Amino acid sequence: MSEVTGARRGPGSPQDPAPAAGATASGADPGARPGPGARALRLARRHWLFLLVLALAAVARGYVTAAYSTALWFPDSGTYADRAASMQPAVDRPWGYSAFLALLNPVTTYREVAVVQHVLGLAMVALVYLLLQRRGVAPWIGVLAVLPLAFDAYLLDIEHFILAETLFMFLMTGAVVLLLVRERPGALVAGTVGVLMGLLTLTRTVGLFLIGVVAVYLLVRLLVRTLRWTAVVAFLVGVAAVLLPYAGWFSTVHGSVALTDYTGHFLYGRVATFVQCEELDVPERLQPLCPEDPPEERRPGDQFVWFPDSPANAVEDGVPVWSEEELAEFATIAIRGQPGDYLRQLLSETVHYVEPGRVSGPQDTCPGWWAFPYPDLIEQYDCRPLLAPGPFGYDAGMVGDLRSYQRYFYTPGPLLGLCLLVGLGALLARRRGRRDRLDPALLALLGLTLMAGPAATASFDFRYVLPTLAVLPPAAALALRGVALAAGRGQRGRQPEVTPPEPRPEPAPTAGR
Repeated sequence: MSEVTGARRGPGSPQDPAPAAGATASGADPGARPGPGARALRLARRHWLFLLVLALAAVARGYVTAAYSTALWFPDSGTYADRAASMQPAVDRPWGYSAFLALLNPVTTYREVAVVQHVLGLAMVALVYLLLQRRGVAPWIGVLAVLPLAFDAYLLDIEHFILAETLFMFLMTGAVVLLLVRERPGALVAGTVGVLMGLLTLTRTVGLFLIGVVAVYLLVRLLVRTLRWTAVVAFLVGVAAVLLPYAGWFSTVHGSVALTDYTGHFLYGRVATFVQCEELDVPERLQPLCPEDPPEERRPGDQFVWFPDSPANAVEDGVPVWSEEELAEFATIAIRGQPGDYLRQLLSETVHYVEPGRVSGPQDTCPGWWAFPYPDLIEQYDCRPLLAPGPFGYDAGMVGDLRSYQRYFYTPGPLLGLCLLVGLGALLARRRGRRDRLDPALLALLGLTLMAGPAATASFDFRYVLPTLAVLPPAAALALRGVALAAGRGQRGRQPEVTPPEPRPEPAPTAGR
């Protein structure tokens, strides 16, 4: 039987030629597939600019490490180190960073702790860039978004301190990347994000505000049906699995179920800069807490918290005069009696973070703490950090280079403010998917919370703005990506309709066919 012209052969037709040696049935030669080396080379070519930035960021951190013989030391550093040695939570700050030090202590010196923190800084640069690439952001925009994380001089400085900021930033970055890298995070991912958010809260208590922001984001996604309820529950369970056992442990040591027991002091420091007791109904027993100087002549709020001559730290026979509850009561009276002054201070200090320059006001924590120092052998805290325990030494020329670098290479406040507005503005953009609106807004709100939280409960300090470098530039990058996609869809929708050509008539069949 002859084969009918045009008939299709079955897959097992004997007329099909056998595949050539080394080829698949589809005709593809497996040897032609790029190997791991070729794929890595292709990725390196595509992301060469980022790899260059990452290498230079590593060089910058190496320069800081070479300039000092050990890590840098702030007054808080001693508390972290002492609690790492005693394996007990401090009353005034959570134990997360002390746990980090205790984990590293058997195998590291303070200098090596600083090196580990610099490595975490580089990891943050890579994680943020990875997130932006997975979300379809152009490589060059992704590079722009990580430049502050890579080269901001104040961030390079803070990574060299025995302080909680670097660990806090790394945990926050990991949680954000894990939450946003997938379109619909499942229960396991959301639970892991909850654990990370709990851990960062045990590193700095401002994490409690961030947990609230992420919880609202998840609830919104649940309401718009882009997330399952199991993910929201898993997130809350993850947070509780970290914070509740810690609160129980804190209770066995300090007698109260909490993460810290210094809230009264912090709130007192917040209101002591503006409270005017003569205009308020302050109980007579709390009158000694009223500052004596006029508001415009008072010391910064952090001095009301920590200095021994502060009314909040009065003692009689070695016993504190004021309990945390009494200090919180005084602060509550001040806030209720002068809500305008409290809100004015909250707003002004939040805006202060996005103003040009590094200008210090009379109520600010001394910005000299965060300038690369020329350390002294004399152990005195005069707005200049010390060197951590270890061999004393520094290279004066290299420190001079770092100070010159710091004068110019930091993230301008107005740029952070612009990133904040662009990220929040994604909520108002039309013709965009819900994810393209919600995710930039989440990052922007996290950045705003990182600035407003300390302004509401503590005093102004430039180090509190540094964690926003991990969320505000990426917020703007994701928002701009969404705008570009929406614009592309809009242009495609406005293209003129093309009239298809008329079909040609079929030729008449010839004889013999």
